[in-house]
Amino acid sequence: MLLGNYLIAGWRNLVRHKLFSVINILGLAIGLAAVIMIMLFVRDELNYDRFWSNSDSIYRVHSVFSVPGRDLVKTVKTPGPLIHALKNQFPQINSIARVYMQRPTVQIGIDSYIDNIALVDPGFVDIFDLEVISGDLLSGKQDTSSLVLNQTMAKKYFGDSNPIGEVLTLAMYGVVRDYKVIAVIKDIPSNSQVNIEAFAYLDEADWSENSWLFTYWYQVFCQLYFTLNTASDIGSINEQMDDFVNAKLPPSPVEGMKMSEHMSLRAMPIKDLHLKAVGFGEMRERGSTAVVITFTIVAALILAIASINFMNLSTARSNQRAREISLRKVFGASRLQLILQFLGESILITIIAMVFSLLFVELALPTYNEVLNKHLMVNYLSGDFFTLLGFTLCIGIVAGLYPALILSGFKPSRVLKANKSMETSASTKLRSVLVILQFSVSISLFITTSVIYSQMNFARNIDLGYTKENMLMIKNIGEEMAADQQVTFLEELRRHPQVADITRFYQPVDRRGGNNILVRIDSAEALDPVVISVQSVGYDFFKTYQIPVLHGRAYDEQRSDVSPTVAEVLKGSTAVGKIMINQAAVRRLGFTSEEDAIGNMIYHRVAPPDTTEAAMEIIGIVPDVLFESLRGGALPELYFLNTIPKGFNTLSLRFTGDPIIFLEDAENLWKSLIPGVPFSYQFVDEAVALQYEAESGQATIFAVFASLAIIVACLGLYGLAGFTAERRTKEVGIRKILGAKVSDIIWLMLWQFCILVIIANLIAWPISFYYASSWLEGFSERISTGEIFVLSIIAAIASLLIASLTVLTNTLKVARSNPANALRYE
Repeated sequence: MLLGNYLIAGWRNLVRHKLFSVINILGLAIGLAAVIMIMLFVRDELNYDRFWSNSDSIYRVHSVFSVPGRDLVKTVKTPGPLIHALKNQFPQINSIARVYMQRPTVQIGIDSYIDNIALVDPGFVDIFDLEVISGDLLSGKQDTSSLVLNQTMAKKYFGDSNPIGEVLTLAMYGVVRDYKVIAVIKDIPSNSQVNIEAFAYLDEADWSENSWLFTYWYQVFCQLYFTLNTASDIGSINEQMDDFVNAKLPPSPVEGMKMSEHMSLRAMPIKDLHLKAVGFGEMRERGSTAVVITFTIVAALILAIASINFMNLSTARSNQRAREISLRKVFGASRLQLILQFLGESILITIIAMVFSLLFVELALPTYNEVLNKHLMVNYLSGDFFTLLGFTLCIGIVAGLYPALILSGFKPSRVLKANKSMETSASTKLRSVLVILQFSVSISLFITTSVIYSQMNFARNIDLGYTKENMLMIKNIGEEMAADQQVTFLEELRRHPQVADITRFYQPVDRRGGNNILVRIDSAEALDPVVISVQSVGYDFFKTYQIPVLHGRAYDEQRSDVSPTVAEVLKGSTAVGKIMINQAAVRRLGFTSEEDAIGNMIYHRVAPPDTTEAAMEIIGIVPDVLFESLRGGALPELYFLNTIPKGFNTLSLRFTGDPIIFLEDAENLWKSLIPGVPFSYQFVDEAVALQYEAESGQATIFAVFASLAIIVACLGLYGLAGFTAERRTKEVGIRKILGAKVSDIIWLMLWQFCILVIIANLIAWPISFYYASSWLEGFSERISTGEIFVLSIIAAIASLLIASLTVLTNTLKVARSNPANALRYE
């Protein structure tokens, strides 16, 4: 009966004070919706690869290469022969398997595709408990012409037909082979770093023509997974890794270094891969612990802002609840009963807000998932329901506890005698502090978001050292079925009226690792080489990308610029090749000036650890070019001239006119010459933008949540300003009678809140500057400190303007009121 009375009283109070109810419910609903969406993201990030039944015992080996004069090269891949050494050295390893990710040309009938298909050791299916939809996953373990597809790939290739027993033709590494589909597995969930859509079993003897995949120790080609016996300790294995590397692996190619100093190996639990792994070579984009922590903090801050709104508005309305509370106490209500009543009202408001917040979440989730490239959802039929219910009750209690304690503490004798509220200066100051806290958080989020967007815009518009506009990359020209027609295709395109320049390049944008070679100059000791990044380019590369030659000249088809091959050098060829280098390479090699570098010789190891060297003359110096993102900066780089068609996988060209018309012509030409390989292209400016896709998506979501925080804070400020203006009605009337103008009244009321926003800015600026500067340190080129200061000034102006507009509506109403009515207010 008492509970029913509380609920009825709470509902009547909500209906009676509509503005208070709308502001509180809407503010809480927006805040809760933001928190739910953030926590869905955080939960997904924290649960990668936890669904495997033996996830506690699955590990992946990572490699770190240390070379003189360069940052550490970190990768999640390993050398091919490592699997055998590990199996022999560590008996506690139960199952072990490599994963070689490939993108072969896939033919089925007259159709062709280029898709991700992995070559895996048979132990792969022992490590990962894949769910079989049809067929027999184990039947092909000893048959290297067997192929396993996931549901998506089976649907893509065969539609609704049964794929078991069907044959696909795959072309990779110069080998064209038929594979029979033996099984279809359920798609691996998206919250996994193991992103395999199809795989074939691997037998090294079956790839004798490409034995380098399995024998090279100084290059990484595969991911390596293993499981341990139940009682084994991964820590002890990692502690032995350095000794294992020195004892079992070949000597370091860098003289004077132990192999463990050159290459470090460590195993990481599969559950840690998504947030803690570093280095290139992932199958799927990794997450970031910093992002998870940041989003969690943002969720807590938004929730705090919404809760502060409730507390501020509840205590500000004390003058409207004072008599009610006092009368309840006179009729025998205890303080505990009053606390329970106000907590009940708080919980009722929170429940209503939660219903609206879930509606907001369901409406926003499709766009949210699209931006984050995820598949997040609230499962109301699982533990999510009870989690949300408990969360609602907790928020209702936490947000309502302070107002309940304050309101239940009124003294009936003083309230009924004075016929007014028990408002004190302490409660007014507390509300001011809470408003400052709200806007400090909102302004910090605003500044941080602005810095992220400014840096992303800076990265997209920085001078990369080449012209990315009107540039097209046509891919797959190095595929086995395309290489024979590569030259013909290039020459036909060269004659197209829309093609201004054309060249071949290995992979110009976002290379993620690149290749490295050991190089020395004449004045260096033969046993003291340095490691420098190298790229293969074709004729007219620098002209096509509009990269100026600062000194010397570019490669010329009319000259003898082709260098001897590795095989020719190993056979004793002494021919001198030609090489072009960038400014960073000039500095790295130790030349006194760029001009002095021209004509000098450099010597590079053609097949480490063999010390055989090839001599090359420097013929040109070009600027440092940012083909990778700003996170890494420009590397010292050598540009080798390559004329072998299979040595390229990308054709780059600069076009004029309508790209749609040109693409149609290029695709038709491709299909007529290379019908067995899909036509694939990408604009260079789009490829550059994709380097920052993850940050851009997160920045967009961050901006939305920052905006929601500001909206929630302004809702609270609007309600608080209304109650403050109402409470000061009599004061305003007296001031007007004594000669105050409407503008004076407005300024007086505005200043009361603007000073709080100014203080909030002074608190938010140093906090925002610290975190923004820390984030910017990850970029080699970034916006200046001055721009952060300008963004802070803009945030201050914007926050003052927003706060002023929020307060102005209520202020105008009171300032324009008739003084006679104001004096009759109480």
